[in-house]
Amino acid sequence: MISLHPQVLELAGADAAVFAHAQFSNDVLALPDGHWQWNAWLSAQGRVRAFFRLLRTNATHLTLTLRGGDASWMRAELARFVFRARVQIAVGDGAAQPATLADIRAGLPEIGVELRDQLLPQWIGLDRLGAISVRKGCYPGQEIVARLHFKGGNKRSLYRLCWRGGDALPRPGTPLRDDNAAEAGLIVMAARAIEDGHLEALATLSDAAADAPLQLESSAAGSVEVIQRFA
Repeated sequence: MISLHPQVLELAGADAAVFAHAQFSNDVLALPDGHWQWNAWLSAQGRVRAFFRLLRTNATHLTLTLRGGDASWMRAELARFVFRARVQIAVGDGAAQPATLADIRAGLPEIGVELRDQLLPQWIGLDRLGAISVRKGCYPGQEIVARLHFKGGNKRSLYRLCWRGGDALPRPGTPLRDDNAAEAGLIVMAARAIEDGHLEALATLSDAAADAPLQLESSAAGSVEVIQRFA
């Protein structure tokens, strides 16, 4: 078990909640003071730039605890959209917390720099977590997310995988291939089980490939088993 310091952003000022509501995928204005929600920041193409837990202390103070990624990068990128909004964005301090298999087994993904701007929210189960709103006003990527929600057509999902063998954890973004060597998906995050040393991961997979034999690219690991689909 290792310890990680989560990346934290603080948004403060008279327009903090309004600014966050306009930028992020969930409904910040409907969130009561003292409550939190899963939320995400998307690109104009609907790809996930950051996934985080947003705590609303009140309308003038929000705390974002990132699930992977780089708070300094996000602060700099968000600052480009402040314009005349009365909001200050600062990198906060994250308390140490243990990294375990619990998040993988609960289907709580992280979006590190390796996967930034690559994945639609539905591909990693953010709709299941309630992190996206398809009914609030415009935000970056909203049109793409809403179209996929209302018209259907999503063909990828978040899956939990298990395998044995291999000395190192696969990096986020490592491809998974089917028995025809075609890419079937990507690793999102991985961890080793303390009890017997097997490895587990969250991956975004093509639903059509989930029942086929899968193999990690450039790995001596054995066949990868799909344990669970998060839907």
